[in-house]
Amino acid sequence: MRLTLRLRNYPYLGDHSVEGHAVYPAVESLERLAEAVIAHYPGQSVLHSHNAEFLRFLELPAGKPEVDALADIGEPGNDGVTASLCTAAQAPQTGISRTRDHVRVTFVDAETPVPLTLDIACAAEGICYRVPAERLYKELVRFGPSFHNAVGTLSLFQDGAVAPLKSPETASSRLSLGSPFVLDAAFHVACAWGQRYHGFIAFPVGYAERSIVRPTVAGELYFCRVVPRGAEKDVLIFDIWIYDQAGALCEVASGVRMKNVFKDKMPVPEWIKTAGQNRLHAIRERIAGSSVVELASMLPFAEKALSARESEIVQQRQQGKRNRYHGTRIALKRLARILYKDRAPYDPVLIETIAPDRLHPACAVPGEKQEFYCSASHDERFAVAVGGRNPIGVDVERLSNTLLKGAHIYMTPHEQIRSTQSPLGEIGAAIRVWTTKECAAKALDVPLTTVWSGIELKEIGEDQSIISIGGRNIEAVHATVDDHVFTVLEIPRD
Repeated sequence: MRLTLRLRNYPYLGDHSVEGHAVYPAVESLERLAEAVIAHYPGQSVLHSHNAEFLRFLELPAGKPEVDALADIGEPGNDGVTASLCTAAQAPQTGISRTRDHVRVTFVDAETPVPLTLDIACAAEGICYRVPAERLYKELVRFGPSFHNAVGTLSLFQDGAVAPLKSPETASSRLSLGSPFVLDAAFHVACAWGQRYHGFIAFPVGYAERSIVRPTVAGELYFCRVVPRGAEKDVLIFDIWIYDQAGALCEVASGVRMKNVFKDKMPVPEWIKTAGQNRLHAIRERIAGSSVVELASMLPFAEKALSARESEIVQQRQQGKRNRYHGTRIALKRLARILYKDRAPYDPVLIETIAPDRLHPACAVPGEKQEFYCSASHDERFAVAVGGRNPIGVDVERLSNTLLKGAHIYMTPHEQIRSTQSPLGEIGAAIRVWTTKECAAKALDVPLTTVWSGIELKEIGEDQSIISIGGRNIEAVHATVDDHVFTVLEIPRD
């Protein structure tokens, strides 16, 4: 069935410009097709769809209030209803009319997907590169103001991205698929991730599945979690999860294909490109598992991942330190998923991260024997949790002159000499002595004052230090991230 459509060329669509030409957004095309399908097959669900293809841009002529288009709609079947948005044009020399497909999608009846667990969805994992939304739209995704709907700050990291999204007040609240601006903004976040980690500008060309659980509405704030799923030459593949402020899943688009459609026409700014290996790699390869959470990336619904005991204790913390506590709990819950894999429960509330004594960290999975030791730490930027088969300790600290003021308290005389003579500088050496002794105290489960004079570092290195414990020389591993130093110490059992 072929239907005639009139696409309204609203002024704001002029902001959706590619290489100087306004183009009709793919998410708007999906809405028009959904409306056409509902009009002719009222019982057909359009909240689930699959096999979407964004085949070619549909240019919008300036000053023209409407654009003629066509909707080709198939017959309903077991595989749903397939619909295509097309335009017709005459060849200037022959006068022959030809139809060009722009968007094709199949609307289906499907079950609602299982959301990401809240502890995974609520924050970035690992070291983040933070991009203000203003810079995103000025240098990376150069759309006009009407499409500046990723807001605040994007957190990009090796395993994905987290970002706030805003549905503008001008968006219609009566659309079948919800506000088109929200998923569109999530595409912008994925585009920024591709520029950082793959060095090219990728635009969406389709998706495998899309499920809308709660249609997004005008004027509301949402959050996306972008999860890379693979790369094929010039194509990146993502899953995109969109949550509301309470942590309820609104929609998911899986198998989103984003392609380098511009090749070298649009260069990627050098400042966004990543360089070098993951700076925590040296630590991660030495232990059974680790999780690092950038506290600034945590979303408002992170607290919903806490157990009753965890929630009770967080209320006892000072307001300014609650975010650090939340981040540490999230890191420990993620650590449990790494260590126990499919034995960890889906609901993060069931993963308890506080030992019965209410003092020590835990990484416990209900019904499972605790197989791993764990440790946790935080500073003003990071929360970190590590696990191992042996007693283990972790610490993260920011470089600071204050470490030198108390050096005579926590360093032995020999450590003070090594510190002042270290090529790392006194502060660089001092932070490695301090964090290594913090780790030792945690691994040995003794007061920190016990290790200040009772244990000595024999060598202080940039990436590794040697500490003497009970007559044994044991290696501590360090990793530096900007002005923060991570240290892990695992003590082999006799």
